[in-house]
Amino acid sequence: MNKRLETKIIPGNNNVLKFASEIVWSMDNTTLKELKMSNASIRIDCYNIPNNKFNANIRLGYLMLKVKEAQTMNPTSNDRIEVKSYKLLGSKNCSYNLKMSLYIEDFNVKDVEALSKNNQNLKITENNCINDYNNYPKKDEKNKFIKENIEINLQNDDVNKSENIEIDIKNSDISTSELIENFREKNEPPNVFNFDMQEKLKKKRNEELEHWKKEQMILFNENLKIKEEELFKQFNNKWLEERKHIEEELTQAVSTCKALTENVDVLADMVVEKDAIVTAKELEFSNHRESMDNKYISLVQKCQSSNAQIINELSDKNTQLETRLHDLEKTNILLRNENEQLKEYINLTCDLRVKHLEKTISNLENKYEEANKSCMLFKERWIASVRKINQMYTKLHDIKTNEHLVNNKQNIKNILSNNLVEQKQDEEKLKTLLIDLRKLRQDMMNSNYLDLLPISK
Repeated sequence: MNKRLETKIIPGNNNVLKFASEIVWSMDNTTLKELKMSNASIRIDCYNIPNNKFNANIRLGYLMLKVKEAQTMNPTSNDRIEVKSYKLLGSKNCSYNLKMSLYIEDFNVKDVEALSKNNQNLKITENNCINDYNNYPKKDEKNKFIKENIEINLQNDDVNKSENIEIDIKNSDISTSELIENFREKNEPPNVFNFDMQEKLKKKRNEELEHWKKEQMILFNENLKIKEEELFKQFNNKWLEERKHIEEELTQAVSTCKALTENVDVLADMVVEKDAIVTAKELEFSNHRESMDNKYISLVQKCQSSNAQIINELSDKNTQLETRLHDLEKTNILLRNENEQLKEYINLTCDLRVKHLEKTISNLENKYEEANKSCMLFKERWIASVRKINQMYTKLHDIKTNEHLVNNKQNIKNILSNNLVEQKQDEEKLKTLLIDLRKLRQDMMNSNYLDLLPISK
């Protein structure tokens, strides 16, 4: 079941909405049962309709209410309708709350006739407003507008008559309950069974209601005029205060504008001077830039020419080095071949040379031993000669003759000179032997070094 209903457009007063509206869906019991079985839901969308017709409607939010959650109202009982507060879903900027009641009523004609016969008193039900009265400020409690929907069921009528009457009360001491009692006393029907009398009574009731409505409208218009005058006075006072404040602000703004114009003139002169300086600097900069560009171009050309020369020289050197490298590789190959040949030659001649060197070393060792022996003989002779000299010295002292002493001295000198010559000869022989040994050692070291060279390579 897809049924779409719309309420009337509700005007907004200072972004505050206070309204009461009813939306009724009529359906059979079978369709209601089907909806409950299928867990159907009712979607309520709220839109903000702009004054301009060309602008699109702004969506405030929506509600999803299930049919199962609706309150079932029994016509025979005086159950109170539950009013719940719902938060609109899908609202982007603000959060909106909507107070409403969802209930199911049975509008069977037989039940209504039975109600009218059984209930002799009036049945009054209040339909709650959407917004609470607590949302309004406390200063305006005396000037509240109270709107109540009153449903009146009259006694002994052929058809159940229900009327929705909207009552506006302002600064009145009479409460709604007293008004309803007065209306009930006036409209209590007499036990008249004549049809003409009933029609007359209905006409009287309608006339009284219209008269009461006119009186209420007059009161409402008078109260509206008083309220308009008060609001006009408040608005006039506020407007005067705002005018004074705006005039003061304008005077301050004019004075500041004058000061700013003076500052602007000074700044304009400074700007002109700075523009002249900037133009002069720009000319200098352009000249300097042209000179720098020329220098840069000349340097680039020089660098390019020098780079070309360097590249050519490097390429020539590279070719020379490559040729040298090839030559060195060839020489390296030749040297390796020669080294291998020398290794073979050294391996053949090494044994013979070692044997020859061993023989020479053994001969030199024999000579060295003989020289040592000759040195020992020289020492022994020297000791014996010294003893003889001492003996002769003693003899010379005993004899105490100068002639013998002189002769003995000459003999001693001759002996000593002979001994010294022999000693020098022996020392020279030792030196020659030592030199020969050193040469042999050097030859041995060189031969070992030559043996090791090919191995290291």
